[in-house]
Amino acid sequence: MNLHLIWRTSFTESSIDPYAKDLLLGAQLRHKIFCDDFVVKAFYEAEKAHRGQMRASGDPYLQHCVETAVLLSTIGANSTVIAAGLLHDTLDDTFMSYDYISQTFGTGVADLVEGVSKLSQLSKLARENNTASKTVEADRLHTMFLAMADARAVLIKLADRLHNMMTLDALPLAKQQRFAKETSEIFVPLANRLGISSWKEQLGNLCFKHLNPEQHKELSSKLVESFNMARITSAVEKLERALTDGDISYHDLSGRHKSLYSIYCKMLKKKLTMDEIHDIHGLRLIVENEEDCYKALRIVNQLWSEVPGKFKDYIHHPKFNGYQSLHTVVMGEGMVPLEVQIRTKEMHLQAEFGFAAHWRYKEGDCKHSSFVLQMVEWARWVVTWHCETMNKNQSCIAYADSVKPLCTFPFHSEDCPYSYNPHCAHEGPVFVILMENDKMSVQEFPADSTLLDLLERTGRGSSRWSPYGFPLKEELKPRLNHEPVSDPTCKLKMGDVVELTPAMPDKSLTECREEIQRMYDRGIAISSTGWPAAIGMVG
Repeated sequence: MNLHLIWRTSFTESSIDPYAKDLLLGAQLRHKIFCDDFVVKAFYEAEKAHRGQMRASGDPYLQHCVETAVLLSTIGANSTVIAAGLLHDTLDDTFMSYDYISQTFGTGVADLVEGVSKLSQLSKLARENNTASKTVEADRLHTMFLAMADARAVLIKLADRLHNMMTLDALPLAKQQRFAKETSEIFVPLANRLGISSWKEQLGNLCFKHLNPEQHKELSSKLVESFNMARITSAVEKLERALTDGDISYHDLSGRHKSLYSIYCKMLKKKLTMDEIHDIHGLRLIVENEEDCYKALRIVNQLWSEVPGKFKDYIHHPKFNGYQSLHTVVMGEGMVPLEVQIRTKEMHLQAEFGFAAHWRYKEGDCKHSSFVLQMVEWARWVVTWHCETMNKNQSCIAYADSVKPLCTFPFHSEDCPYSYNPHCAHEGPVFVILMENDKMSVQEFPADSTLLDLLERTGRGSSRWSPYGFPLKEELKPRLNHEPVSDPTCKLKMGDVVELTPAMPDKSLTECREEIQRMYDRGIAISSTGWPAAIGMVG
């Protein structure tokens, strides 16, 4: 009998561990989407799949799945994404299959789980080969993450990584450092590209804590000392009165301070001390509409003197990830610099949740609304446009703020050449993972490139490789996504893994080398058509 059939028919809710029931109840108290029947079903399937599995912290693995899903719920994800979040590790860490997930929850959830699995494999390859520390290849990895999977799978992977970073203390110190380094090089920039500032700040702060613990402790202490709550409260009350007098309604006005990670990055980038940074403390004002943003700005400049050169209009000139807001720095009470951010509610949602902002506007489960598809199109357009314009000599973090999109987020102009269309003749470049001699690199190829193009680039092209196949033994053939390839004209796709290292035991290679050496020692000429020459082609 099919194993999945046994699993499905023998399971009853009564067999659920009380701890698991408490986990579900806790999630339901935190967000109503966990009461959805579809999500509850996914929870029970995740519990079955991970039953008995424990994390390094000693907690059941199921808790990580739930916390990942809860993070997704905070940015407004629907039941399809929440279900995939609960099941995100089942393909890699359990005996659950894609077909089973597809049959139980539909291809939408199955494709997302599979997408997360691919992203996990990609990040693992990058971590093992230290690829993300190389600027050009890190840029390509970020692009691959966005382009090789549904952008919602990237969000699930980000939530997964955020919870892993929150519980990193359970790992040995060396693993903490390696994990945090990969996060800072891949996942923080990804959160930035997708415009999810809330996750970017959390990820960045956690990376800073583990990679630079002494600086983190020192800056944290200075930030606490410098934060004057009474001064912020006074500024809030002063602005509140002025807004009321000016008849400007607003949703929220609050004090804020820059994240430790952002402070540290700015200190490094501009070679400043903490005292020289003017936007550490500030106010954030959420108003009704764009016109009120500029009215409120005039009031702010009437209340306090503006610091010259510090005004930034991100409403008329949005950041590359869609961020919009007015920023200005004024001299507050006691001549202490105070940054004021002014934006609408929609702009604030975009600033906090980026790509996922549209989820916050709706209630319930909305499958493939036109706006969702539009946002997916925009995310892929970002990828295409970055491929065309990215300066390969700059890191994506440093370069990000200087990039401006050709179209106003999230819409394309009618003649925009970068609007993503999976069926159009012209598409952006293809990024491929190349494994060669136990090393990994990320290679960029034009659209419609073939495996033969890759082989030619790496110096392994050969006139003996006809368009009809490779005249090589099975174990010596190039591998595409872990499978031997017979047709060198097969097209490369985004995220393909090409292995050129022969899949043979070390002993075989050693024997070949020894045989060649013996032939040289005996003075025997090596024929161009002989066996040793064929082995030499492996290179």
